Amino acid sequence: MTTTTKTNTAIEITTTDKMTTAANQVTLGAMISLSGLVGVWGVACMVSAIAQSGGIATMASTYLTAIGM
Repeated sequence: MTTTTKTNTAIEITTTDKMTTAANQVTLGAMISLSGLVGVWGVACMVSAIAQSGGIATMASTYLTAIGM
């Protein structure tokens, strides 16, 4: 007669692994936050350019004049 036994084969997570995971999460969060900040800054600059040029039509015609069309 053969006997089969089950063993628990869980992977042990060390403190170093937890610290690495936390550092990675903080880094990723900072990168995502800065990306959002850059995007908002870009939108603010575009809105400012539209307001200073006198509207979208004026800005488009000025742009086309600048590139020689």
